[in-house]
Amino acid sequence: MRHGFKREELEPRYDVPVIAEDDWHNYSGLKTSQILARELLKVAPSSLWLLNAGAGVYELGGRDWNEVALDLFVKPIRHRSYAVCGNIEKLPFPGQVFDCIVCVGEVLAYCDPAAAIFEFGRVLLPGGMLICDFGSSRSFRRWFTASFGRAADLIVDDYNEAPERTWVYDPKYVNTLLASSGFEVRSMIGVHTWSALARRLGTSSTTALTLQRSLEWIRLPRIWADLTTIVALREKGETL
Repeated sequence: MRHGFKREELEPRYDVPVIAEDDWHNYSGLKTSQILARELLKVAPSSLWLLNAGAGVYELGGRDWNEVALDLFVKPIRHRSYAVCGNIEKLPFPGQVFDCIVCVGEVLAYCDPAAAIFEFGRVLLPGGMLICDFGSSRSFRRWFTASFGRAADLIVDDYNEAPERTWVYDPKYVNTLLASSGFEVRSMIGVHTWSALARRLGTSSTTALTLQRSLEWIRLPRIWADLTTIVALREKGETL
């Protein structure tokens, strides 16, 4: 894999039938599910084909989609109706076949976002929707560190009390990649703002999440969120 990740590095965490998330990622997953439930209702599908790119153990459900679950590994998608093993950097599909692509759970943290976004643009129908998320280098957690605001940087985060290397990206950089692949960004949503600030100040993730839940009705600028979700439409008339 590019960016220094080998398939076997990711296998222990992701080639499993069940994933036990820590509290930080459970909160992220809850907010992402709410975003998906809202945004997917806006899609007016012509063929009802949806690509869950980097699906892992999670099914999107909801409306009557034909959901293609694509993942690097077999175990998490073994029992899906439309299961495909593959890499999002080189999708095994012809052009313009999907009404919608969902790539969440920080899948982009382990791959080349330029290659993945180009592929998303290639296989989406004109007017199709892409929903993707990624860790942001402009997060409060990166303030006054060398990685703050970098287009891309490899950082060490914690997952289930163990260190984990992941890539974070500047939202401006991701927006540039989207534009170059024929996408128009419709909205950006930030997840983990107060909690990101609290962790930068040295609190535990448990305390940070308590603060987030208490204060999330007071919105902080989304650009400083730890996790950024982007909703973009494939421009009509563009061909890759």
